[in-house]
Amino acid sequence: MTARLALVALTALLAGCGAVDGAATAGEIDVRALDVGGYTTAPAEIEVGRKPTDGPILEGLRMAGAVVFPHEVDESLTDSWGTDVLDTPRRTADASAISNVNLETLERHGMIVGFDIAEGNRAFDSATPTIETDARVTRVVLLRFPGDEAAEAAARDLEATDFAVSPDNQAVPIPGYPAAHAHWRPGIKTIGATFAHGEIAVSLFLQHPTPDVDALAQRVADVLDAQIPLLDAFTPTAPDQIAELPRDPDDMLRRALIPGPANQQIAISSREFASWSGRATLHYRPNEPAELSAAWDNGEVDSVAHSYSTTLFRFRDPDAATRFGDTWHDTLSASAHPVPVPEGVPGAHCAERRAGTAPALTRCYVSYRGYGAFVSGPEPTSVRRQAAAQCALLANAQ
Repeated sequence: MTARLALVALTALLAGCGAVDGAATAGEIDVRALDVGGYTTAPAEIEVGRKPTDGPILEGLRMAGAVVFPHEVDESLTDSWGTDVLDTPRRTADASAISNVNLETLERHGMIVGFDIAEGNRAFDSATPTIETDARVTRVVLLRFPGDEAAEAAARDLEATDFAVSPDNQAVPIPGYPAAHAHWRPGIKTIGATFAHGEIAVSLFLQHPTPDVDALAQRVADVLDAQIPLLDAFTPTAPDQIAELPRDPDDMLRRALIPGPANQQIAISSREFASWSGRATLHYRPNEPAELSAAWDNGEVDSVAHSYSTTLFRFRDPDAATRFGDTWHDTLSASAHPVPVPEGVPGAHCAERRAGTAPALTRCYVSYRGYGAFVSGPEPTSVRRQAAAQCALLANAQ
């Protein structure tokens, strides 16, 4: 099974895993009896310990719900090549959709934050340069600026700086988008393009199996056709309010197991500690097998929290959380097999998975009411304790 952010699966039973503060009720257990090791079962005070870096990343996570997924435009793009918040101009300049000569341009126009997604029609291979393959690739980067004029100037200057890198570059008109800036190098099967829409500049990098400029230009137009309506539906946070964005907008992070002591002051990080809301949850949607994708869709997941080795989902109701887990359990890949579950946790499921020569990874899934979570790690006993602690935490957070 694959997934947009390496999701691996889950299962749970409707009964739920615990009772608030250990006071057992019908169909639930006394969480005080669970072996949680040294893991905390108390909900964290997420808004305590705000960091200066939090605001832009939180805005980037909001933008994650406004970016087009390349496979929505081109169904052949079945493999994720990466997705992330770009929280500094330096990280943005290093993204492949943005020429690395553009750091000064991004800084000069006051770039606030970016969001980056790339997909291809085959698995990403870091050992092989993309251009040496016949892969189809689409990369979309949304770049937030302090205003419409700054975004338009940035889109123009990003293109101009990138264009100047090679004397062989030629401008390419984009069908239906006369204000778009795009170029390619004849004989090379890639195109770069920028287009400003409101306070956001869209930067695109596409590769085609052959050096067909007309096909490349049309693919850019197709991406913009899908991207612009999403930007129209997105309201950027005013720059002077970004620092005040809530760290836990859906009340999810406080329910997610945090390794180590309770109430740690942890900075928001899109890869390690963050909440993804609304359409942004689709970055966690499994894309195979089809049965699991359908269970996700039918479950109406509306929020995801990721806390290091823990990922927490909020489903429509307990039945949906259970069905999603059951579907995973029924469709385990050939490289995974069930292993013992944490003692005393009803409906928990654990599996061990081996990938090539890498060490085995254990994942366990528990659910409570409309929440489902998986924890993972290399040491099975520790993972089972994390699962029990997450179970108790969900109960105690009610």
